[in-house]
Amino acid sequence: MPRAIQILVSKTAKPGIPAHWSLYIPYAPSPQRPEGTGKLIHVVGSPLHGYVLEFKAPYVPSEDSIKRVPFPLCSADDEYVKDTDGYALSNGSHKTVVMGTEVKGYEDEFERLASKVEAPGRLKGWNPLVPANVRDKNCQWWMREYIDVLVKEGIFTEGVYVSLEKIPETWGQFEEDS
Repeated sequence: MPRAIQILVSKTAKPGIPAHWSLYIPYAPSPQRPEGTGKLIHVVGSPLHGYVLEFKAPYVPSEDSIKRVPFPLCSADDEYVKDTDGYALSNGSHKTVVMGTEVKGYEDEFERLASKVEAPGRLKGWNPLVPANVRDKNCQWWMREYIDVLVKEGIFTEGVYVSLEKIPETWGQFEEDS
C-alpha cells in the first residue's frame, strides 16, 4: 500500500520568518496504534546554534502541542518504510542524530537517506535582529536537499517538485485556521 507522504508546516513566531518543515510518513493502519500514527523526519535547531537531524516515531499529529499544517507531497511504496515504535524515550524526547556521529540501525530507507544529508550548521554572521531569509540554510533548505536525494534514489518521482512549490515558506503565505 503506498504511503501518502506530507510536509507538515509549523507556525513560527512572526509572519515573515521561515516556517518549519517536517516530513511526515504515515504508518499502515493498525489496531495497536492511534489513527494517524507515523514518523516525523526533520532537522531542528536555529541559525545561531545550527541544526541536528531528528526522527520522531511514533508520532501522532493530533497529539502534538505544536500546530503543524499538512501539505500533500507525494506517495512512496511500503518497501521503503518500516513502521517502528522504537524512538519514543521515557522522558518524552525522540531519537536525535548528531551529524558526524555513528548511528547504528536505521529503521528504513527514509532514515538512512536522511542521515546522508548534512544538517545546516551555524549561520555565519547571523544577526538575530535581522529577519531570517527563507533562502538561508535552515530546515527548508535541508528538506529540499533531502527530497533531491529521495528522487535520485527512486523513492520519489520528479513530480514531487510540483507539490513542493505549493508548500508555504512562511506562515504568512497562507491563512491560519482559527
